[in-house]
This record gives sequence, structure tokens and C-alpha cells, in this order.
Amino acid sequence: MENLILNVVARSAEELIKHTKGPGTRYVFSDHKNNPEGNIYVIMRTVENVEKPDMHIEAHQHEFESLFIFKGYNPDMSGLVVEVLLGDKWHRIESPKTVRIPPGVNHNYRFIKGSGEFWNIVLTPGAEYNKTIK
Repeated sequence: MENLILNVVARSAEELIKHTKGPGTRYVFSDHKNNPEGNIYVIMRTVENVEKPDMHIEAHQHEFESLFIFKGYNPDMSGLVVEVLLGDKWHRIESPKTVRIPPGVNHNYRFIKGSGEFWNIVLTPGAEYNKTIK
């Protein structure tokens, strides 16, 4: 049962296809390294005082459903502004918001301003993000 308790580590997004390091700190909660028998990939990225747009990912798709969760650091979870690409259209989003990304939908995101957390949850066999990316 000890393998059901997962350690969380900070790692660069450079280990992912179509990703660069990115702003802030990326924390891996579940992936193929700490949860190889699982079917879910979960990371959280923290950013503080973003003042200009920052793109660190190429637009891409996954074979399985995923969620983007945006939470600002204000008590009401506001305080983070992002843009999310869905298909071929960018959407300006102010936290708190969740974005559902169905399988096969081209997507991306970029921080615009503020401070907060970005959570990415991807359903994927073996918790292997890179195996589902197109």
C-alpha cells in the first residue's frame, strides 16, 4: 500500500514533448515516474507577479480528456489572467476557472498577468503524458 502515497517533486517541463522550462515552478503530483500503475498525469505550476505574456508550450492535442485549472492567490481565487487556445481561437480567462479539453482538441495556454496556480490533469494510461501528445 505504500506505493499509493506519491511524492511530489519540482521538475522542469523540458522533459515533455513540445514544452520548454516555463515560468515559475512546476510540481509533478502524478506521472509515469511516481505512479506507473496509474492512469492520471497531474502537475501544478506556480507563478508570481507575471507582467507580460509568456509562451512555453507549442499547441498540441492529446488522445484523452484533460483539464486546465487556474487559481489565483487572492482569497476568492482571483488574481491570475491567462489565455487558453482551444482549436484555433484564443480565450482570455480570469481565475478561478477550469477548462475542459476533449480528446483531439488543439490547445495551449499562456500566462498574461498576476500570481497563482495552474493545474494540468490528463487521463493517460501509465500516467505517461508524452505517449498521448500529438
